[in-house]
Amino acid sequence: MAFPEYRLILISYFVGFNGLQMRQVANLWIVYEISGSILNLGMVGIFQFLPLVVFGLLGGSLADTMERRKLLLFSQTGNLLMALVLAFLALTDSLEVWHIFAATLTTATVNVFDTPARMSIIPMVVPRSHLINAITLNSSSRHAAMLLGPAMGGLLIHWQGPGATYLIIAAIIFPATVALLFLRRMPPPAGSNPRRISPKHMFEGLKFVWSTHIVIALIALDSAAMLFTNWRVLMPVFAEDILQVGPRGFGILMSAPAAGFLIGSGALLMAGDIKRKGVLVLATFVGYLLAIAIFAVSRSFLLSILMLVAMGGLDGVGGIVRQTVLQLVVPNELRGRASSVLQMFNRGSPSMGFLVLGSMAAGLGATPALLVGSVIAFSIAAVLTISWREVVTYEDVAPQLEPVVEERE
Repeated sequence: MAFPEYRLILISYFVGFNGLQMRQVANLWIVYEISGSILNLGMVGIFQFLPLVVFGLLGGSLADTMERRKLLLFSQTGNLLMALVLAFLALTDSLEVWHIFAATLTTATVNVFDTPARMSIIPMVVPRSHLINAITLNSSSRHAAMLLGPAMGGLLIHWQGPGATYLIIAAIIFPATVALLFLRRMPPPAGSNPRRISPKHMFEGLKFVWSTHIVIALIALDSAAMLFTNWRVLMPVFAEDILQVGPRGFGILMSAPAAGFLIGSGALLMAGDIKRKGVLVLATFVGYLLAIAIFAVSRSFLLSILMLVAMGGLDGVGGIVRQTVLQLVVPNELRGRASSVLQMFNRGSPSMGFLVLGSMAAGLGATPALLVGSVIAFSIAAVLTISWREVVTYEDVAPQLEPVVEERE
């Protein structure tokens, strides 16, 4: 937090992401309340995933060729407008499931351009010696918002109803958008050509990732977990039908993993820069799957919360390590495009997991679906570990790289 521009980016991100988490909770709860369909919950994931397929690589190319602050402003403004539209529809009793699908598609589209730009800016305002701490704080702010946002969203829906909830969401996103206006210009890296974005340019990030085995291995592990154990899509079912805790309990359940993340990230900050990052990712992955399995069979609200806290801590530590590895091994001129590839998997896999796990739950039930998904993910991890030794043997490469922080204009 010693770097003023990073501090501004972090605060804006935390405030804005609170609003986005409140909106996701509201969207999922309302879809299930209106339709009563687990499959419709899964369809929310489809509309989150489609923009990543269509625009994912373009978002990375724009982050490497455009003024990055403008991309952040574009994304935040789009989220603000959609919150206002949903508020109007809810307050006029016109809100239907397809409206939420359309709003999800729109916000997912504008957010495609946010992550590559944001992740590309961080190394521009923070020196390499502080990079893992900056990424940890960035992830911690994300999960702090995931702790507060869902709980606030669940309480607001219970107390005020959907219309007022969406209005409050818009009021939260607005200052996060205004804060970005105080950032200096973030021009594209030297040597980029802002006038020309070709297919070759867009695919260079994918080519780099594909040629870096450790990145492929870490992405594959993350995707396996998110495709087959994305618990978020089933949380309305657990809250309403299995644990019977209503919207307030739903908000608490959705927030619990974020509390775990904050504990895990705090431990990671105290531990410092861990060299054996591959071993750490593998250990946290196995622990995450075990916590998922216990949560699936739990019928105790307290035990369920404890398992969600454990899941959040284990998954969060692994996620920080994955992001750190990417930022360390990718050169600045490719960072936006490589980040967009990682985003396609980090956000695309959970979104597709909505459909995969939702479809499994529609046929098997929520508990069996999570158990079967955990077994599938563990089997994939075992195959990857045997086939790609980089998962176990990878050690930090940072000493071989040059500093990346850029001078202020």
